[in-house]
Order: sequence, then structure tokens, then C-alpha cells
Amino acid sequence: MSQNNVVKKVPVWDLAIRVFHWSQVLLIAGLWYTGEEGYIAQHQLLAYTLLALVISRIIWAFIGSKHARVASFAASPKQAIGYLFKPTAKLGHNPASFYMIILLIILTLVQLITGLATFDNSYLSDGPLVAYLSSDLVDLASSIHSINITILLAAIAVHVIAAVWHSLRVHNVIAVMITGKDTLSKNDAGSEPVSGFVHSGWFFLIVVVLLVGFYFWQGQSLVGYL
Repeated sequence: MSQNNVVKKVPVWDLAIRVFHWSQVLLIAGLWYTGEEGYIAQHQLLAYTLLALVISRIIWAFIGSKHARVASFAASPKQAIGYLFKPTAKLGHNPASFYMIILLIILTLVQLITGLATFDNSYLSDGPLVAYLSSDLVDLASSIHSINITILLAAIAVHVIAAVWHSLRVHNVIAVMITGKDTLSKNDAGSEPVSGFVHSGWFFLIVVVLLVGFYFWQGQSLVGYL
């Protein structure tokens, strides 16, 4: 193998993206379980934690590291469809994953926002928006909250299946999301070490600020029920 074709590790995902990605898995699983079992205080505290992470990720999509920014992986529908028919190894998100990411974030936000407007049958703690909405809107939000979780879980299942298939057949994206580094030939387009990494500490600072805000807004009244 020539010197110009040597493979090497390429930094792709910063710590912020990796923590956000895997934290979502744990939090959504926890939210589904606590919701099914009726652990309302735990359910709401997990929801505020996930909301803080999602808002931070949206902010990070504009101020974060190169591959975290939406401008680096936004794609047209034509590019996404073309990629589905001919998938190849890509640094960062591929064109098709752009639409899955947007879909998952939208569905997650719908679930979280409708949860803020959902009536709690246990009378432990209604969503904080319930007091400001009509009963019809609260009922609508509750219905959407109940239906949307099924859609969200189905989308997550599709995402997981696609990621596993892609990792086994095309490019091990799961390993890359764990290690943060990819292995590509130096001759491959765009495989040079990625510049423009922003320190992940800024992401975690945003998360902490939001969590503190949510705690003083609603969280402290829930802690006593744990």
C-alpha cells in the first residue's frame, strides 16, 4: 500500500454529540417505562432532562463542531433518495440521515411539548401549560401525546434497523458514534482530519443552565415525590 493510501483515524464526532446521542436512547427508554408504569414524578423529571438536551443540540447545530452543524449535513430530497439507492461511507451524517434526524427531533419535541400541556390523572402534577389552556386544547394535547409516542418509537425502530444494516453492510456508523473517530483512506474525499472542533464543555454548560432553569421552574416541586 502506498504512503498516500494509508488509512488512519479521523476525528468526526465531538463528545457533545456522542453524549447527546446515547443519552437520548436511555432517556426515551426511561420515559416510555415510567409513563407505562405511572411513575409520574420520574417521568416528568426525565422529560425536562431530555428537553434540555434537545434544545442544547439544536443550539449546537449552529455553534458546535463542524460535523455537528446542520449546514454540514443538510441535503436535498434528491440527494437523500440517491444515497438510499447507492449508500457509501461518509464522514459525519449521510444525506439520508439528515431527514431522519429532523424527523426524530420534531417527533421528540412534539412529545415533550404536548407533555407540558397534558392533564395528570393522578393529580400529582399537571403539565405546566394546562393552567393556561382550554380543556379542549388540553384534551387535544393529551391525545397527541398518547399517539405520538407510538410514531416516535416506530421512527426510532426504523433508525436503529437502518443503522445496524448500514454498519454491517456499508460503514460502521455505530462504532464511529461510540469512539468519535472514523477510519478512512487519506485518498478518500473529505477524509482529512476535521478542523473546527468546538470544545464540548460549551454544550454541557448550555445543558446545565437549562436544567437549572427547569428545576427552579418545575423540577423542585417533583423531587419530593421521588
